[in-house]
Amino acid sequence: MTVEIRILQKPGLNNPILICGLPGSGYVGKLAVDHLVSELDAIPIGEVYSSSFPPQIIIKPDGTSELMKNVLYAVTANQSRPDLLIFTGDSQPISPDANYEISERVVEVAHELGTETVFTLAAYITGAFVKEPKVYGTATSVDFAKELERKGVVKMSEGTITGMNGVLIGVAKKKGLTGASLLGETSGYIIDAKASQAVLVILSQLLSIKLNLANLESRAKETESVIQTIEQMRMRSQEKPIGKGEQPEKGPGYIS
Repeated sequence: MTVEIRILQKPGLNNPILICGLPGSGYVGKLAVDHLVSELDAIPIGEVYSSSFPPQIIIKPDGTSELMKNVLYAVTANQSRPDLLIFTGDSQPISPDANYEISERVVEVAHELGTETVFTLAAYITGAFVKEPKVYGTATSVDFAKELERKGVVKMSEGTITGMNGVLIGVAKKKGLTGASLLGETSGYIIDAKASQAVLVILSQLLSIKLNLANLESRAKETESVIQTIEQMRMRSQEKPIGKGEQPEKGPGYIS
């Protein structure tokens, strides 16, 4: 088995927008998408299994266990939102081939259900803690990139987005769909609910979706408390003299 997709049900959707967020740095995209699944009462409609997921099982709170998998959810439209497809899961594949194969298959399934627009949510790693995370972005067309800027997204003009959170919109573009990636600014050191919150604020504006971010706000406050503790530890460590031949550490500066 390389990739197996199990369709649980085929919902009747009208031009659903696909929103993807898989585990990555700071869990920015994963945390944001999990909040959408919970907040919007999303219904699982498909499961993705792959031998390229880490070789382990997930043990759940009720004591049962199962293989690692990705899940495709559906959300039906109402007065405050359009039809949505939401894709997330336990892990990204550990092989480059599977990153592309799963991305291809998921976009194909979404397109068959009427999807023309794909969003991925991810992290923009700076190596530094910030009080108000910015949201960076890239899109598959100049017009879409300008639309992101009008909503307050910082346009990316270089760099890469690794893993499926990047590959998915590349595959979407190849298949003639519109795509964009929204990346929350994060240190990359912790699970960053504040960055996830910033991304969801922008996404809700782009899609005119009403979201209750109360639960995520509480997680963001917990994250902020952790950041303050880490910052205090960092400041104390900087007070120590640097020994002969030692160099002060520099934070990473890459996108994931």
